[in-house]
Amino acid sequence: MKTTEHPLVRDYLNTLTREAAALPPEHGAELVADLTEHITIALTQIPEPDEHHIRDLLERLGDPRTIVATAQEGTTPAPTTAPTTGRWHTIAPLLLLPAAAPLSALGPLPGGIALTLGLILLWTAPHWNKRDKTIATTATAVAMIGLAATGLIAATFGHPLAALLTGAAIITVIPTLACIHLFRARRRTR
Repeated sequence: MKTTEHPLVRDYLNTLTREAAALPPEHGAELVADLTEHITIALTQIPEPDEHHIRDLLERLGDPRTIVATAQEGTTPAPTTAPTTGRWHTIAPLLLLPAAAPLSALGPLPGGIALTLGLILLWTAPHWNKRDKTIATTATAVAMIGLAATGLIAATFGHPLAALLTGAAIITVIPTLACIHLFRARRRTR
């Protein structure tokens, strides 16, 4: 009987193969092939391997789950079915975030709804990384602060045109630039 046909070895390699499915395919296949070769070589060096020899070898190799967990530390997880997001999930944050500050000028409710929905859709979208999401959130926060500062300056100094123009630029341009960044980042990930 070939050493890999022994029930203990077969069970061990089946468990390893099942656990290795969590690794990228080529990495998992390589891991299983390497350990199969190691077991075969180790057992062929023993004149007549019995169950005791095989158990001893498999115990020294370690639990397949631990081996795969250790292998996963240096790799990225195998791709699973990507969560599907509709076109709305991609476009809505790009529209809602720049619109939040101007809508807040009309009243806190429309601006608050646009901001909340835009941020929720942004942070739940799988196609942007944390850095891109942070940039867009920060830009939106700067716009909201700019809106508050513009309102304060206008109330204090009596609607100077320069303050209104600067405020309008801040509350529209900064989030728009962040959304252009998000749009470009999304196109790179396709």
